[in-house]
Amino acid sequence: MISIRHMGIYVKDILRLEAFYKTVFDMVTICSNAPDQNNLLDELLGVTCAEIVTTKLITPYGRQNGQGDMLELVKITSKLNEIPQLPLDYPIFMTGMGHLAFEIDDIYRTVEVIKSKQGVQKTKIHKMCNNNLCCFCRDPEGNWIELIQRHEDNKVELGINALTGEETIKQP
Repeated sequence: MISIRHMGIYVKDILRLEAFYKTVFDMVTICSNAPDQNNLLDELLGVTCAEIVTTKLITPYGRQNGQGDMLELVKITSKLNEIPQLPLDYPIFMTGMGHLAFEIDDIYRTVEVIKSKQGVQKTKIHKMCNNNLCCFCRDPEGNWIELIQRHEDNKVELGINALTGEETIKQP
């Protein structure tokens, strides 16, 4: 079985982004500002004695499900010469991580909360050809966020095949 466990983003102000994602997406903190220092980090960052702090957040669905739907905020705290950063208003099409996508219940309310927490709405709310609503925003540090509000006709349910025990997708 293959699944996506989490998405990690490097941040400047970990407390600010923790508060942002908790408020906007009702995420729950698993751990906050947990320090870490190990050989893997040294190899990953290319320095010795690398230090980071990590905050892990999970959506209500991920918490209920017991896996996935986790966002890992990572702040490098060691005294590296200079940590390179993307420009604040980098275009979404740059090579690398493009955006985080959240399925939400009320796109209009979510956009207002994002803006009230120093995030930015970058596109209008669009009705897509499948009748879903979609909009792109940015968090306070400029990370791209896609919001998707599914139309009722597009929602799928997972079921369990009684004979095989395998998951199946049930269309409404």
